[in-house]
Amino acid sequence: MSLRQRNVTINSPEDLNAENDDRPGRPPSIKGEGKNIAILFFLYLLQGIPLGLMQAIPIILTNSGVSYTQQALFSLVNWPFSLKLLWAPIVDSVFWTRIGRRKSWMVPTQYLIGIIMLGLSFCIEGLLGDGEKSPPKMTLIVAAFLCLNFLAATQDIAVDGWALTMLRR
Repeated sequence: MSLRQRNVTINSPEDLNAENDDRPGRPPSIKGEGKNIAILFFLYLLQGIPLGLMQAIPIILTNSGVSYTQQALFSLVNWPFSLKLLWAPIVDSVFWTRIGRRKSWMVPTQYLIGIIMLGLSFCIEGLLGDGEKSPPKMTLIVAAFLCLNFLAATQDIAVDGWALTMLRR
């Protein structure tokens, strides 16, 4: 049996603490992870905005007199989060080395989410209809929120992977 020695230069007590953080038997610590946690919090908050909006749409549709069948059609927008494991290997393995493994997916998906939400802000009243005069355009509403959720699920895959690599054990 042989023991390997590590050559470690310790300049301060903080270095000693940082060196000992990953030893077995030591409780996990988030010391020094504040910036990373703040970035992850912000990214998860951004991807949650379309999800929060999606939860309000059925209430608005109910007030517009939409049938339960049409509301059931809207429930299809939840599928991307249920099926994201199908394209997760692609998100994890296909990337531009110049940009980075996770940022190659996070930046474009966030831009696309912003563009779709900006576009929806201009036409959502027309899509939701006004009750008797013009009924809601359910196919377009479902398509728009399906795209939003697909992008949010893709970003979730990238952010989850990034969280695993950027945070200490």
